[in-house]
Amino acid sequence: MSNLLLIVSGIGAVQCILFVLLISIKKRRGLSDWILAVWFCIFFAHLLVGIFNEVDPTHITNIFIMSIGFLHGPMFLVYTKSVFEHRFPKIDLVHFAAFLGFTIIGFFISSTFETKWEIIVLLFKLISLSIYPIYILFYYKKEHQAFGKSASKFDRHGLSWIKVVAILFLLSLAISLIRLAIELLVGVAYFELWDLLRYVVLVTIIGFFGLKYGMVYKPEILPNSGREKYVYSPLKKSTVATISKNINDFFKESSIYLRSDFSLALLSERLGIPKHHLSQVINSEMSITFYELVNTKRVEYAMFRIREGGSLNISLEGLGYECGFNSKSAFFQNFKKITGKTPGQFKKEISTD
Repeated sequence: MSNLLLIVSGIGAVQCILFVLLISIKKRRGLSDWILAVWFCIFFAHLLVGIFNEVDPTHITNIFIMSIGFLHGPMFLVYTKSVFEHRFPKIDLVHFAAFLGFTIIGFFISSTFETKWEIIVLLFKLISLSIYPIYILFYYKKEHQAFGKSASKFDRHGLSWIKVVAILFLLSLAISLIRLAIELLVGVAYFELWDLLRYVVLVTIIGFFGLKYGMVYKPEILPNSGREKYVYSPLKKSTVATISKNINDFFKESSIYLRSDFSLALLSERLGIPKHHLSQVINSEMSITFYELVNTKRVEYAMFRIREGGSLNISLEGLGYECGFNSKSAFFQNFKKITGKTPGQFKKEISTD
């Protein structure tokens, strides 16, 4: 059994390194990708410490084996926030205090109190691993409602996998509790291998979907964005017209919207206009959402590049990344939605003219 544990742990550790390498060579990397890479380094460290603890257990490896589990809940939270909000508030660092606290205290626990300390750590770890996924499920629900109908099918999938992983965390925790109860009754750790297998499978699922969807493009609009919402807006018609012109001029003169992390906040910063004023003008005067506006401009740029013909020395998938889309699927879906044709069909029509 010990050899099997080492083999499974080794496979999981190698898998973590591969995921980090795949993220590092990804064409479009955002904040969420780097946070995911750090999370995989933590998974790797967890598995590696487990191997050391199995081969040559020491007081230090035992401390880290007990406390490193406090990192997964916070990492899942900051990763989820970075996927949806494209930022990492410094205040979120407070979530890692539990790991630091239990690790430091662990070095000062006497051998006579060690068993009781392990029980205390286990209880707090179970609380941590249950509270974070539950909170993320509520957070997901709020963000999902914020998307409304303006998000593409691809981005809705990008949303749903976060929910699935949160549920898997809770299921894994429930199975661990059942396993723990059985072991306490029987007195033998029969299910240690299965516990490790579940851990490696969870890492695989997070890696697969994290690489596939990476970053969800959030339509930064205010709810109920019709004209009636802005009846009592303090903006004058002349101001609205000026803002509308500034927005149109921005997309003509700047190519920053081709960045995958382009957002309403960034547009607000560049134009020096509050986000809620930009939202009002885009939604009520242009009759479009910010999400749709950006994708329309990106598709227009893609059409321009395709019309260049011979000078287009990249694939259509590469063109999608150049335009700011995070995947081939997102590029093709939005291109067809706006033009009625796939990029390939459009290119073929251009070449036959």
